[in-house]
Amino acid sequence: MIKSLLSKALLLIPFISHHALAEPIVWKIYDNHRQFYVLGSIHAGEKEMFPLPQAFLSQWKKADALVVEANILQHSAPATQNKKPPYTQETLNNEQLEKLKTIAESLSLPYKLLTSQPPWLTATYLQLTLAKQLNLSTDQGIDYVLLKRAEEQHIPIKSLESVEYQLNLLQNLPHNGNGMLLETIDHWQQTKASLQCLVDVWKQGDSEKFTTLFNDTQYDPETNEALIFARNRHWAETLTQSPDYQSGRFMVVVGAFHLIGEQGLPALMKQAGFTVERITKGTTAQCEDWETIRQS
Repeated sequence: MIKSLLSKALLLIPFISHHALAEPIVWKIYDNHRQFYVLGSIHAGEKEMFPLPQAFLSQWKKADALVVEANILQHSAPATQNKKPPYTQETLNNEQLEKLKTIAESLSLPYKLLTSQPPWLTATYLQLTLAKQLNLSTDQGIDYVLLKRAEEQHIPIKSLESVEYQLNLLQNLPHNGNGMLLETIDHWQQTKASLQCLVDVWKQGDSEKFTTLFNDTQYDPETNEALIFARNRHWAETLTQSPDYQSGRFMVVVGAFHLIGEQGLPALMKQAGFTVERITKGTTAQCEDWETIRQS
């Protein structure tokens, strides 16, 4: 809250609210030689998510590099998908297949095509199409927008992983990604409400609700380890120990769920001896549909 703002103004100017003063979460993680300004990304977003927090943009002007999960702008041959069995139709029971059929119809996706894909790819199709249905675009994803900006402004781009590595990770999930698919379809209404809520939680910087969303959308332990926690540890090791990051100012943009909890990137870097500070303020996000589903 801006301390100098007169309480009388709050009565006279109705469009000023506490939401206008909230910002997405930005972390400053530093030691004597390097500073990391860390912003969580939503990979498919909307125009209302911009402009980004001033605390982040002010450091952008002095950045030595932008650090992302993978540079999706790199022009390389499309990675080959290894669509190995078992396929979705072989991993789901009849009840689960009926759920998938209903979801596919609601998204205008071809059911038979989905059942002939590996479970990880079926889950990916469902989630990407849901985002599109909710008017979220990958062109408005935080990492995509900042990659384009860095490219235009000739700011060096560093990647923690390659696109090929990420695809290989999905292709080698435990049980071919069946845990990822089951979580998606068994809790579809909650998945949909969670995605709608996520954008508002991100914009308002609501750390408490972020944590609850993260906990509510967990996969099975093996899948979580592969998709989230093992990668967090690898990134923390890279940022703290790689010669590429021993001095300078780095703007780090990774998926927002990688920044949460004791196994999140800020906590891991704090354990490594860095000072960790949140430099933006948030407020409570309103997610009535999601909260109703959680309580039912």
